Amino acid sequence: MTVSKSIFVKRPAAAAFRHFTADIGRWWPLKEGMSFGAARAHEIFLEGRVGGRFFERYSDGEEFEVGRVTAFEPPARVVFSWRQPSWNAHTEVEVRFAAEGDGTRVTLEHRGWEALSDAARQAAGSYGQGWDFALSRYAA
Repeated sequence: MTVSKSIFVKRPAAAAFRHFTADIGRWWPLKEGMSFGAARAHEIFLEGRVGGRFFERYSDGEEFEVGRVTAFEPPARVVFSWRQPSWNAHTEVEVRFAAEGDGTRVTLEHRGWEALSDAARQAAGSYGQGWDFALSRYAA
């Protein structure tokens, strides 16, 4: 089971990669419902190195680690783990950046759902909609 998304952005691959990773705090829709901290949503970070954290920092200073970077290959690919607080295991998100015409094709795969409990696996459908929303903010 894999959630797959693909979008085209009118920027070079290196800029698209940098915007997704280093600038994630500028475009991720934290205050629009895409935060594990809900009303405490404040900042989100993706540390640009293998072993780096993907985490939220809430308005009260508490941090929640969503996952860890497992591959960091600018400007082509970043992979990180993803774990919701109630899940029994983590999933994996891979984002690839490929030059296409006058821009970049960004392809995202969120996989590993089979490792989760039945209840957690049911979230896959809502994550598809969530990734559509997040990627629309990224592209804007």
